[in-house]
Amino acid sequence: MPRPKRERLVACVRRSWSLLGLGLLIAGAQRAAAQGTAAPKAHASPPSGLSTLSGVYTDEQASRGKDVYAGSCRSCHTPASHTGVTFNKWWRGKQLSDLFGFISTLMPKNDPGSLAPEDVADVTAYLLKMNAMPTGAAELPPDLDSLKKFRIETKPSRPSPAKRKKP
Repeated sequence: MPRPKRERLVACVRRSWSLLGLGLLIAGAQRAAAQGTAAPKAHASPPSGLSTLSGVYTDEQASRGKDVYAGSCRSCHTPASHTGVTFNKWWRGKQLSDLFGFISTLMPKNDPGSLAPEDVADVTAYLLKMNAMPTGAAELPPDLDSLKKFRIETKPSRPSPAKRKKP
């Protein structure tokens, strides 16, 4: 059943505002690079030392997230696009709320903003699991403000055997 006209309009406005914000952030970074100054930060640093290496999600939550990912994300994204170097490039050092907000407003690509907050939290947990971050005793909360206290950090990667120095 097609969505009512008002819902389509709201989704379109959300996408437009999200893309505008992303465009302004990119433009600021490009301007700063051209001037040789630091790029503007999207958000202030988290107030504490809590990070995704502290165990901020449960295995059960990541399992639910895997199911949501299979149904809503896999048709456009491969796991490789959310792990390793690619994940680190986009998310390392940012707040977990940034990742949650990105998924919440811009995904899935074919119907942005349509996932329930609980599903977004579950998918976020699955992405953390795919990146070998440890599980914990509590689930990620499904709201942006609660996730601002966590920084996305990853385990240092080991050099490949070919790059290791020989004795």
